[in-house]
Amino acid sequence: MRKILIIDDNKYMKIALSMLLEESGFHPVTADDGRTALIIIKTDKPSLVFLDKKLPDYDGISLLKEIKNFDPQLPVIVLTAYTERSYEEQAITNGAYAFVTKPFNNDQLLGIINKALATDTTFDE
Repeated sequence: MRKILIIDDNKYMKIALSMLLEESGFHPVTADDGRTALIIIKTDKPSLVFLDKKLPDYDGISLLKEIKNFDPQLPVIVLTAYTERSYEEQAITNGAYAFVTKPFNNDQLLGIINKALATDTTFDE
């Protein structure tokens, strides 16, 4: 079972995404902040990461850069409720696999996850 890390300080988003992932055969792991997420990435080695734009201790781009410095091949999907084209471009430029706006379509999100886990090429949503 592939481990997927959800980095989000919103309890309800973590619950909803965890349920979707479990129903789809994945093992979700969650972190409320960037510091905890980095520890999990280094110790648990997830197959994929969901990263929220705003966290209590990091902005999404800064944490994305740290994740990519540690593991350049780890697919990171940025999730955000904010639709800013410049932020999306910045995320993709800094190594995000995809940028998805909340609320998301479950089937579409699962398609992105499966593509990310099957290939190393970038898929821009």
